[in-house]
Parts: sequence; C-alpha cells; structure tokens
Amino acid sequence: MSKLLDLMERIRSGSPAPMGFGAVRTGSLPGMVLVGLVSENHAEGVKGAAAGGVDAVMVSGVNDSAQLKDLATSLAGIPWGTCCVKLTEDESQTCQDSGGDLLAFALEGTTAAAITGEADLARILSVASNLEDSELRAISGLPVDALVLDMRDVSGPWTLQDLVNVGANSRRTDKYILVQVSNAPGEKDLEALRDMGVSGLILDLSAVSPEALAGLKAALLAMPRSRSRRRDRMRATVPGMAFSAAPTPEREDDDDDDDDFE
Repeated sequence: MSKLLDLMERIRSGSPAPMGFGAVRTGSLPGMVLVGLVSENHAEGVKGAAAGGVDAVMVSGVNDSAQLKDLATSLAGIPWGTCCVKLTEDESQTCQDSGGDLLAFALEGTTAAAITGEADLARILSVASNLEDSELRAISGLPVDALVLDMRDVSGPWTLQDLVNVGANSRRTDKYILVQVSNAPGEKDLEALRDMGVSGLILDLSAVSPEALAGLKAALLAMPRSRSRRRDRMRATVPGMAFSAAPTPEREDDDDDDDDFE
C-alpha cells in the first residue's frame, strides 16, 4: 500500500503509529498531511523538502528514471512521486520503476492505461472545485485515491465561502481530498479545513520560506483532535433502543377462521 495513503488513513481513523519489535516510531500524527511540490531547482528543492519535514513530495518537470532515483536519495525515505498535467502510461511506469509512491495528474489528457494496474501507488487527480453532481459521481468511479482542489486563489484568511467550495466536494465523495494552496493557512483555518473533510495540503516549496514551512508543519502537528470525530463518537454511544422501530401489531383473528373451529 502507498505510504501516503496509509498515513492519510491513520490520520482519518485516529490510529496510532505501529508498535512492536521492528516498528518505526513516527511520533504524533499531524492533523493533515503536508505535501511539498518541487517544480524547479529540483536538487535543492527535494533537500529543502526533507529538511522541512513534509510528509510527501511531488516532483514536476522530471521524467527521467535515473534523475528521479538520484533525487529520491535526498528524501531519506519520504514518500514521493511525479506530478504531470497529462500522464502517460510510460510516465506512470517510470515513476513506479524509480520507487515512487504517488502519481498526480489532471483529468484532461491523462490516458486510462496510465492509472490502471496493480501498482501500490497513490493516484491523485486534480479537479475543478465547481464540479456538478453528475461529474463528481463519474469521477468518483475512476480508479483514483484522492482528489486535488486548486485553492491557490485564497491569499488571505479563509472565508466561509471558501470552506463551502471545499465542502461541496468533500461531502459528495469517498476519495481523500487535498487542497493546493499558495501560502500556509493559519491555525484556525487549518482546523476548519480539516473539519470540512480535507486530508492534506499541497504547497509549492519554491513559494514558501523554510521558516514558514517549518511553522506550518509545527501547526499541523499541534492541531487538536477533530471535532467531527468527537461528534461521531457521541452519536455512536446513543443507546440503540432509543431509535428502535415500533413493534409490529399482532394480526387480528379472522372471525371466519374462528367459525371453522366451533
């Protein structure tokens, strides 16, 4: 299974890190995953990603297997993968052969053969944030694991309308939802996004300072437990008898039947 998918599932379920002999202690779970996008100056970019403590890395603009493997050596085991606008089967195979953990791509231009198969890669599809119900239902049937919403136009504090734009998608699909942002959201904004169903952030590392990246990572690790999970737990503890259906009325004896036994 993809390491990125495993982490998002543990965050969603609140599962602790694995224990026992041979298990790697990973510390506290963040409130959401942080994915760093390296779109330029790739060698320095992946080093900065590793130093900033991101949970995964997307590399765009590189499709050479040898170069990808070389970049991966600087990531110290951090899950990584490629980001393409139009993903082909060859590009998908190159990422897999190079030890990648994820594939990110757009809807238009990506071939069906590029996302089929048994590879343990997280398949991440970029979609518009204003999808109609019919479009989202169709997309939810594709063999993808997560959807990316482009929210880079949010430059300041997140508004209620921004959250509605996100929630309108997260509430209608069972896919993980990631949002691509142009800068680090504030602490309260992070909580609001998480409570609206967001599982992770994607941030272009060329547009953020190391200090801002470190601050965002610290904020994600310090996030309080999801209120939505607390509400779900409270609902789960309500006694089932309180909602039991009314008993089925007994069938009245038919007078004609009684006459047969007189």
